[in-house]
Amino acid sequence: MRKVACLLAALSFLTVTASAVPMYAPNSLVRPYPFSGPDDLIMFDSENPADFVVIGSMAVEDIGFGGMDFDEYGNLWAYAAFYKSTGGAAAGLYSVDINTGLATVQGTLSHQPLEDLAYNPVDHTMYGVRTQVFTTRLYTVDLTTGVTSLVGTFSGLPANQHAMGLAIDSQGNFYIHDLAVDKIYKGAGLEMAELCAIPQDTNYSQGMTIDWSRNDRGYHAAIGYAEFPDFFSQLNSFSPTGPDYTLGPDFGPPEYFPPDPYGYPPVEVGDVAIVPVMPPCPADIDGDHQVALSDLAQLLASYGTTSGAVYADGDLDGDADVDLQDLATLLGAYGTACQ
Repeated sequence: MRKVACLLAALSFLTVTASAVPMYAPNSLVRPYPFSGPDDLIMFDSENPADFVVIGSMAVEDIGFGGMDFDEYGNLWAYAAFYKSTGGAAAGLYSVDINTGLATVQGTLSHQPLEDLAYNPVDHTMYGVRTQVFTTRLYTVDLTTGVTSLVGTFSGLPANQHAMGLAIDSQGNFYIHDLAVDKIYKGAGLEMAELCAIPQDTNYSQGMTIDWSRNDRGYHAAIGYAEFPDFFSQLNSFSPTGPDYTLGPDFGPPEYFPPDPYGYPPVEVGDVAIVPVMPPCPADIDGDHQVALSDLAQLLASYGTTSGAVYADGDLDGDADVDLQDLATLLGAYGTACQ
């Protein structure tokens, strides 16, 4: 599978501070009105989202991407959630080229809409979330076939619930932004508890992620009304230990253009995704900070698997099988101690 290309040239366009991290997002407010064209892929740093760079069109007409996240190998994924102009459900997993913005269907399109995607670095699995009839369900998303599978139903959310955001930290804890009450909930599994309140009245399209490869800092791209008719669109942050929620910088001031009189912001993101820091030795399958006999044994136990393999099985290159290429990667790193 694709690996993250060198970001240095692209990041030279951004004002990066010591605490900033590179982020990507689908922007649905692509000119001209009424925004029925394909989303753009944009890139920005977390401390200065107004200085965003348009990578390119995602080239999927009339589709809104409601979920986006990187896996641990640096591959970017997006989930098509809805038709922009009709509101009808159209779902499916896409791989996204971070150099061009082009989104390509992965596997087959699905009949299961998802509001958000989030990658779990603990079990090396992509998850999605969806609320229907005041019931919020968690799904896995197969990154080879695009197939979604039901995990279960969340508990501990309000009766009038509407999960719009999903994030996962470095320990595998789940976080949900409930749009109905503008609160963030946290749980080690499907049982959730309130983490913090959002001091804004947010609107439909949102983005949420956690920087699991660095410091577990949470980010929420919040969108809603400021002073009518203006909208706000900004990148806020939150602590995974709660209850801190900090209002952050804007993506830019409201803009006015005919024929619509409303003050839309320049960016309305469906989700946000952080470029992960690659592990110091990616062949450390069992997570004990060294590449040793135990990792080799784990890989050999799954050797020959042709589909459905994950990192814990020894799929080190992310192509869903365990073969000679994975074995060569492990043997090349054998004896390495990780920090």
